[in-house]
Amino acid sequence: MRTDKTKPILRRGRMIICILLLLLVGGLGLFFRHTTTMLPGQQAAGRWGGDAGRFAQVTVFLPEYGGLTQGTVNGLLSGIWGELVTEGLEPATPAGSPVFAYSAEGVLQVSSRDRGPVTVYATGVGGNFFLFHPVQLVSGSMLPVESINRDLVLIDETVAWWLFGATDVAGMELIIGGRTHLISGVYRQNGDFASRAASGDTPHMFLYYDAMEGMPPITAIEAVLPNPISGIAEEMFENALDGADMEEGDFVLVNNTDRYRVFSLLSVARDFGQRSMYRTGLRLPYWENAARMAEDFAALTLVLMLLLLVYPVITAVTVLVRLWRRRKWRFFRGVYRRADARRERKREAIWQETHPQSGEDVSFDVDDIIRQVRESEEEI
Repeated sequence: MRTDKTKPILRRGRMIICILLLLLVGGLGLFFRHTTTMLPGQQAAGRWGGDAGRFAQVTVFLPEYGGLTQGTVNGLLSGIWGELVTEGLEPATPAGSPVFAYSAEGVLQVSSRDRGPVTVYATGVGGNFFLFHPVQLVSGSMLPVESINRDLVLIDETVAWWLFGATDVAGMELIIGGRTHLISGVYRQNGDFASRAASGDTPHMFLYYDAMEGMPPITAIEAVLPNPISGIAEEMFENALDGADMEEGDFVLVNNTDRYRVFSLLSVARDFGQRSMYRTGLRLPYWENAARMAEDFAALTLVLMLLLLVYPVITAVTVLVRLWRRRKWRFFRGVYRRADARRERKREAIWQETHPQSGEDVSFDVDDIIRQVRESEEEI
């Protein structure tokens, strides 16, 4: 049984619990913000359009058996441009045209004149790839969007150390399949936890897609498109894929711009585990694996934040209800009383006007008086 002495202690305990829970929610909120903004590869819409709300970064991933050739990709991009023209959105794109990129994955044997060979995980790129996936340069420069020399390569620090024992090796040569390539620059892989888990210690390099031996199928196509109405960018991409005879089950379409918003993350939490299952032979690139890992952590953090907020919210509502019941003023009751008093004064005035006082005895009918007063109120 609660006594008057125990009530303040209980209230103080509830307050301490609420404060601790809110502090924990604040810490999780900081982690949530870091997780949803740490990957630059998911923020191309903001870098390109300046206002990520008007543009959307959309990516399609294809299985290797269903990958596209460079000619088919160019036709697909032309189809997307046709969709923009049809929707009247082409003037909204910066520089008068949307930005695209595509890539293919492979494993290469790389050597220098003094060392090697080394097995390297390679990404063949086309379009404005490094707008979508900027890297931290250690030396040199990234691969130019347009270059006559298609033998340029961009290697990571691991490859540079293995082949040359140094990182300042821009301008040096390495050999891939008996063909000499020139090093454009050396980059450092992203240091966030998701990128480290996705790429591990595997050495990596970038080169132009048309310089890859055998030109493997293109398995990732990315675009930043105008998105004045939510979902229109994805719809344009899907229409272009339909025009390229791609069936819905043969690809995975991702809206990178919306993937870390609250409702999208709640969908991830709802389908937790199942969304990682693929039956199409799809092999995601390392940056998408990192994005999906960050997505899982963000969804889990969001759910924990919502659960931890339940007790403080219930406590706050309980306190507000208690204060409302104990209030000394009664706003609605006072309004009703004032309105009732005004009606009473009006009835009395009507009575005085219709039944003036006189010294003579006046006989009257009560029902008639009530009827007259009601009729007067209806006229008013």
